[in-house]
Amino acid sequence: MRVAVVGAGGIGGYYGGLLQMAGCEVTFVARGPHLAALREHGLRIESVITDPVTLPVRATQYAAEIGPVDLVLFTVKSYDSATAARALPPLLGKETAVLTLQNGVDSIDVIADVIGRDHVLGGVCYIFAALAAPGVIRHTGGQRRIVFGELDGRLTGRALGILQAFRSTGVPVELSAEILVDMWEKYLLIVAHGGMTALTRLPIGAIRETTETYEVYLATADEVATVGRALGVPIPPGVRERVRRLADSLEAGVYSSLHADLIAGRRMELEALLGNVVRLGERLTVPTPICQVVYAALRPHAVAAERASIPPEVARPTSA
Repeated sequence: MRVAVVGAGGIGGYYGGLLQMAGCEVTFVARGPHLAALREHGLRIESVITDPVTLPVRATQYAAEIGPVDLVLFTVKSYDSATAARALPPLLGKETAVLTLQNGVDSIDVIADVIGRDHVLGGVCYIFAALAAPGVIRHTGGQRRIVFGELDGRLTGRALGILQAFRSTGVPVELSAEILVDMWEKYLLIVAHGGMTALTRLPIGAIRETTETYEVYLATADEVATVGRALGVPIPPGVRERVRRLADSLEAGVYSSLHADLIAGRRMELEALLGNVVRLGERLTVPTPICQVVYAALRPHAVAAERASIPPEVARPTSA
């Protein structure tokens, strides 16, 4: 299988590296010092479950240099989605799958606006990984599980091929017939988790230990689920308990990528997370008071980071 990784950071670098080790022909699209390190030294993957490994890799700044592939792993930060999507056409053959493994739920429409929905597959992953230094991916925990599927739920040949490719890497992988529900299930968790860890500047352990704060965390997830259902996504009941189980399973010191970017003064995925909920709520006339408050509190920091245009060179380990 020919694979292009568009966004070779923590998520794309980790899974792309595993696919290459499993026999796929992988090319990474990167830029700046990260691209230079990949070309000169290769891709180094440091993991809590395996010994470090360094792979000689193919890397380029321009997707047009790669040509059509079977699979595109689309793993850029959400605020770069529109720009990165415009670079996708040279990678596309008739059956090329573009699999988004990004935070949020709006990237599908952003990508589809450029290349059409027929090429797009939805996906979520559960992993803690980050770009630790140019050319270095650090995996620090998480299930590593990937859930993906065709947007219409069909069982296609290309989806089965992708399933087999990921199975060959050893990571847990599931082909879903309801991937939009799966994406919203993760979305409501990361909006709650990202929003509250960033707002409080505290890890999940401290949030869990404070009854009032944990209640707001869980209520945020409920609020997001209400918006999703109003949009027509059949999110099943019992959201609060599912989110509680997931949050309780996290190590006490876990923060979020939103918190990490906030503290470092980097651009934040605030718009794809809380901002999107607020805008959907307004459009659908669904009240989102908690998300509105958290969004408003974090928005000045996001604006300041956007103005500073600090490049996301190195991140502490974060969740995807």
